[in-house]
Amino acid sequence: MKKSYLYILIVSGFSMLIMGFQCYKAYPIYKPTYEFAEKISLEPYKKVYAINDTIWLQFQTNDKTLYDKLSNSRIATDTTFLPISFQYHKRFPINSSLPGDVLCSYKVLSGVNSVFETPIWYNTVRVETECISTSYLVKIGFIPKAIGIYSLELPRNGVIRNCSGKLSSINAIYAFTFDLDDCNKDIYLSIPSQSRSGEQGFVDVSIDKKEIFVFKVE
Repeated sequence: MKKSYLYILIVSGFSMLIMGFQCYKAYPIYKPTYEFAEKISLEPYKKVYAINDTIWLQFQTNDKTLYDKLSNSRIATDTTFLPISFQYHKRFPINSSLPGDVLCSYKVLSGVNSVFETPIWYNTVRVETECISTSYLVKIGFIPKAIGIYSLELPRNGVIRNCSGKLSSINAIYAFTFDLDDCNKDIYLSIPSQSRSGEQGFVDVSIDKKEIFVFKVE
């Protein structure tokens, strides 16, 4: 009797395990039709900036197409807009009492619906391209307010948005890289190793990929 009961438990558990795998497989993996990749310019390029310098970031196209890595071609995206988020991140020294709005200020010359968030140690600025425009243009300036080592970080795996009132939409993600030969990895490596050990190489790799620009403020 006990063996029969044990057998029933084993069979039931195995059946539930199989059903669990089947349910898991039922959820489709998100696969975008396009993976857009574009470059953002930064000027002036320096390793060391002074307080109240302005670091300009700009993304601009001649039309409303974006380069797609999957097809190696430019794709028309005239029914969409891009919500682009930048992070101004304090790397060293870390001071938990220093609020984000003390680290830098910013100004937007091109772009709409800018949102500024200031958690501890970093600032996030979100700005959108315009639906009514026939090209993409975003220009934003970051103004350092405190000494230290910082990074400017570009969006990765952003989601392209459909313009209001437009019937067609695009299943796509996008990412940006800096249009620079060097993103100052030497400045990042000048930070004592114990102060960057918890990042497990993420920043190093992102600097090499030109997704993060590191600089010093004196």
